[in-house]
Amino acid sequence: MYPLTEGYIEAIDNFLTGLHHIDGIQVQTNPMSTQVFGDSALVFSAVQKGIEKVYTELDQCPFVIKVLNKDVSGMEIKDY
Repeated sequence: MYPLTEGYIEAIDNFLTGLHHIDGIQVQTNPMSTQVFGDSALVFSAVQKGIEKVYTELDQCPFVIKVLNKDVSGMEIKDY
C-alpha cells in the first residue's frame, strides 16, 4: 500500500487496523511488509473490502500484493 498523500501513515494504520479486527485472519506487520494469514477466501475478501474502502477515501493509492500458497506464519525471522 502506497498512499500518495501527506497523511500516508494514518491511511496505512487504518487499513491494517481493519484487517486486525477480522476474526480468522492473522496479521504480522514488520517495518518492511505486512503478512496476512488465514483461509484464502476470507483473506482475499478482507483485503478487497479494505482496498475498496481506501479507494473511497484517497485520491491515489497503489497496492502491491504477493501471494504465497503456504502458511509461513510460524517461520522464525532472525533479527540481525
